[in-house]
Amino acid sequence: SLLARNVEAGRLSFTTDLAEAVKGADAVFIAVGTPTRRGDGHADLSYVYAAARELADVIDDGTVVVTKSTVPVGTNREVGRQIEARLAETGREIGFELASNPEFLREGAAIEDFMRPDRVVVGAETEASERVMREIYRPLSLREAPVMITTLESAELIKYAANAYLAVK
Repeated sequence: SLLARNVEAGRLSFTTDLAEAVKGADAVFIAVGTPTRRGDGHADLSYVYAAARELADVIDDGTVVVTKSTVPVGTNREVGRQIEARLAETGREIGFELASNPEFLREGAAIEDFMRPDRVVVGAETEASERVMREIYRPLSLREAPVMITTLESAELIKYAANAYLAVK
């Protein structure tokens, strides 16, 4: 019912056309799987980097590229390098921002966890990226959910630390 209400109200739509999906967006979220690689247990970041390269072809100047996926420390910086490399290949001259916004959702309770989080973690290191992320989460802050602004690496580490705590608990 939540999806239906928001589609009907024009706040939510679906497309398979990436350029159409991101046109005019202040922020674009990368939320892809990071499966564990066989043998060594490392996160397979190929989907994250592929998404970053695809975004480089279609994002507008000033777009904030937000990594939502659970990724190791340093991944967001590499996302930036992947976008810059693709921009150089294509000759596009645009600026973009980076942010990290790991999710803390439980299976079976994702909507409730998103709507009533105990905290929102955002790695944002520029005024522009912080402003966009605060605006996105403004409705949640009205519910008194704290928005914690950190560095990119701190946001990545906070997610891994939370996962480790829950695994031990």
